[in-house]
Amino acid sequence: MGIESDQLVLDYLSRVGDLAQQRQLSSGDRMRLVSQLRQEIEQQRTKAADSPGAVKRILGRIGSPEDVVREAGGRAPARRAEGARGAGRMCRNGRCTGR
Repeated sequence: MGIESDQLVLDYLSRVGDLAQQRQLSSGDRMRLVSQLRQEIEQQRTKAADSPGAVKRILGRIGSPEDVVREAGGRAPARRAEGARGAGRMCRNGRCTGR
């Protein structure tokens, strides 16, 4: 396995883990998610040429880290609405509360 290809996988799995934590998946669920993804990626890598391009295609088929975490049940984090009119408002899933 090539170093550049390995780094792409590590970066992807790290992003999934970070998003899963931000979106409040339990530590056990995060570990299972990352472990299952790692197995799936490695299984697909054994069937494909070991190149950064092949790894990018594999990761593209799996989906973005955001999509993977969303599908695993991660909630979108609350965010503050921007701008003067939105000051003091909390938004989640397109709904805002507050002032």
